[in-house]
Amino acid sequence: MATILLRVPVDSEPTTAYEAVATTQGVNGWWSNHTQGPAGVGSTMKVGLPDAPMTFDFEVTDQTPESRIRWHCVAGPPEWIGTDIGFDVQTDDDGQTSVLFSHDGWQTTEESFPFIAYSWAQILPRLKKLAESGSPNPYFDF
Repeated sequence: MATILLRVPVDSEPTTAYEAVATTQGVNGWWSNHTQGPAGVGSTMKVGLPDAPMTFDFEVTDQTPESRIRWHCVAGPPEWIGTDIGFDVQTDDDGQTSVLFSHDGWQTTEESFPFIAYSWAQILPRLKKLAESGSPNPYFDF
C-alpha cells in the first residue's frame, strides 16, 4: 500500500492548527467551502468538490483533542474508498508547531496517485495560511 506523507510547518499554537483540521469551520477554511463535519469520532464528514458528481465522505475514526484526527474514506471515487487521511499536530523541541499529514491505503501508485499527491501539496499550504492568519481561503471555493 502506498502513502502520501507531507509535513506542514505552522507558525501558530497547536490548538489553532488542530481546530483547522478537526472542525467544520476549519476544513471549510482551507480545503472546500462545501464541507459538512467533522463532528467527532463516528461522525461522517462530507466534502463537496467542484465538478465531482458525488461528495467525498469520510468517517472520523480516531480523534485525540489538540493532537490527532483520522478520517476513513467511505464514499467517493473508487480509488479513494478505503484510504485513510490523518493529521498529527506536533510541537518540536524548539516550540515549532507542524502538522504531519498522511493519506494512506492506496492500492497503487499508478493512475491517479501522482495527481492526488501533487494536489495535496497544493492544498495543504491553505491549511498553513488558515492556522497562521485565521483568514479562510479554501482551495475549492465555490
